[in-house]
Amino acid sequence: MLGIISMPIAPSSHRFSPLLSFASLSLLLVAPLAAAGCDGSPANEPPPNVSDDAISSDNGLAAINGLAAINGLAAINGLAAINGLAAINGLAAINGLKSTAPLIDTADGRTTMSYLVRCALAQGHSVTLKDHDGTAYTFKGQIGLRPQWETGTCDNDCQQELSACLMAHVNTTGHHVGLWLVSDDPVLGWGLSPSYPYQEGSFFGNVFSSPPQAYYCDGEGYDLAVVPGRLGADQSGAPYTNPFGTNAACKKNCMAPPGPNGSSGYTSCNKFKHVVTVYRDWDANTPYQVCSRATGACMTAPSTSGGNITMTAATGAVDQQFYVGRVTPGQYRLCSISSGLCLAPAPGTAAPVQQAAYTGATNQLWTIKPRDGGYGDYFVCASSSAACAAATGTAPGTLQTDSLQSVAAQEWTIAPIPDAFR
Repeated sequence: MLGIISMPIAPSSHRFSPLLSFASLSLLLVAPLAAAGCDGSPANEPPPNVSDDAISSDNGLAAINGLAAINGLAAINGLAAINGLAAINGLAAINGLKSTAPLIDTADGRTTMSYLVRCALAQGHSVTLKDHDGTAYTFKGQIGLRPQWETGTCDNDCQQELSACLMAHVNTTGHHVGLWLVSDDPVLGWGLSPSYPYQEGSFFGNVFSSPPQAYYCDGEGYDLAVVPGRLGADQSGAPYTNPFGTNAACKKNCMAPPGPNGSSGYTSCNKFKHVVTVYRDWDANTPYQVCSRATGACMTAPSTSGGNITMTAATGAVDQQFYVGRVTPGQYRLCSISSGLCLAPAPGTAAPVQQAAYTGATNQLWTIKPRDGGYGDYFVCASSSAACAAATGTAPGTLQTDSLQSVAAQEWTIAPIPDAFR
């Protein structure tokens, strides 16, 4: 089975508004360590760079979401009601997508179409459509979930599968973050990646129907490694809802596949037979605040190399903002946005945590282990010594390392910086 690398659509927050509209879909497909451009550019312009390595030998789809909303999906009646996008027609057919179709006439609509085509068609396939002024736009395939839609029909199974793929790429903030997608479709498969350890949630429905049916449910790690615009975040304007109730888990409401893939994802949810399950990790480009569960004080970086990290009252100021970047699966570097320097424990017992230019040394690598039963609480431990970060005092206080005691002073909340502080 083949895996696919794609850029996910902008995520929605975990708190939802009852809107049934998707914001602009800026789905970009990428291969590992390579970025790809957006589709939907005028046909007479150079095509965006797309990696030839988008299909890997591993199962699963690494995706970067960026679909902020789905204005292009018509908030009133869904895709089926949009003139020219009737699913009974092929994408490439003359009567399949008319030049006057609203999806082609607006930027949001073209972005939505780019995601649909990327989900449906395989790499190397594309469709070119014109807006009402005659400007041509080319939309390229990448994933190939339903290649038959290029010239044939898109039946109910096709509509459900493309709907799940589309929703899995939504990010209500428009922020691009890495995701890993799995499903029972052999194009995606059930294979997991150690680089994406947390099961965020699953998506299902039929946005082609009138009104659109757009749903999700919580994965086991929806509240871990939270990223803006995705499940678990303060998501507003999400296009999908949880039909099973607030914070309802997929594992209690969906059908898992038999055999060894039983914990990877789901084959059906509610009445829908096509489900895409998403995994994620910390986002290396999101500013995070790291605060003590015991005192509420937050890690604060000095302005100089070699200085000690201190603990001060939460303000969200730039000296309390850190990037959490994966170096290898399970190991991360924590780097101050204000100083550009990264955390490293000083040698010895009960030693302070300092900051220094990142060199890749093992003493600058950290493991971030979720606390059992804790919503967004973690133990942050040095990979080189297994000593864990501990807050001492209140605010101001100090930060030091000590052997893991599983006490509140060693428990940390790591959350995206609130918008008010951005």
